[in-house]
Amino acid sequence: MNTLMRRPTWLTAALYTCAATCALIALGPALWLLYAACRPQGESLTSVHFTGFTLDNFRIAWTDGGLANPMLMSIMLTLLRATLNVALAALAAYPLARMTFRGKKVLLALILATMMVPEQVVIVPVFRTVVSLGMYDSLIGVLLPYSVTAFGMYLCRNAFAAVPNELEEAARMDGASSLTIFRHVMLPLAAPTLATLALFAAIGAWSDLLWPLVVLNSRDQYTLPVALSGLMGQFSTNMRAAFAGSVIALAPIILLFIIIQRFFKPEIFAGGVKG
Repeated sequence: MNTLMRRPTWLTAALYTCAATCALIALGPALWLLYAACRPQGESLTSVHFTGFTLDNFRIAWTDGGLANPMLMSIMLTLLRATLNVALAALAAYPLARMTFRGKKVLLALILATMMVPEQVVIVPVFRTVVSLGMYDSLIGVLLPYSVTAFGMYLCRNAFAAVPNELEEAARMDGASSLTIFRHVMLPLAAPTLATLALFAAIGAWSDLLWPLVVLNSRDQYTLPVALSGLMGQFSTNMRAAFAGSVIALAPIILLFIIIQRFFKPEIFAGGVKG
């Protein structure tokens, strides 16, 4: 029976070839960026002939480009934005998922409706609000408007709604309050979703260029994407240094993914309730 159901060799080879092709398409630009950043000055980027690799471009990008302070600003912004997105979205999603109150469906529909509004549409009123509150040209002005999102609330709401009712009922029978259930039942069981939301928020904060470019004016307040956009002009005669700066910007977010992936456990509900 197993022999009859075994996948044909040609089909297996075709699937692996397709997977390898998709991986190459996805990783190709990043690999080319790394290759270009390591090319010595004076060699053509389109030529396959080269004398060797060099790390001087990374040193030039870091020192001459002044990426140390923007890197620090981006790390602070990313950590704060990821933390606030997870905390605020979880707090807002819990009553939407597990409590009953008048107008809950209408409120959820309004939250979902905001997801259909493009960021470019609201950037002007948000900017006017930030200026009127005295947060222009500051890290808090970049952080607060995007400290929570409708997508994050919806994601957490679905995760909390998927928790079996028996677990909540058992906690209430033991005398647990709603806050205790939220902290010790809902949050641990929704850890994969919260980790996913933290990763999305971190990637969004780390790569965000438009909003920091609008809000920030002082160079000492620049985040890494804003500083990198300036490298294209600063190193117009040595684009390898600008490419090296982009590679430097990729390293922390890859490290974050490696650290946070241990929280992705879709089987976490398994065994939670025995029927």
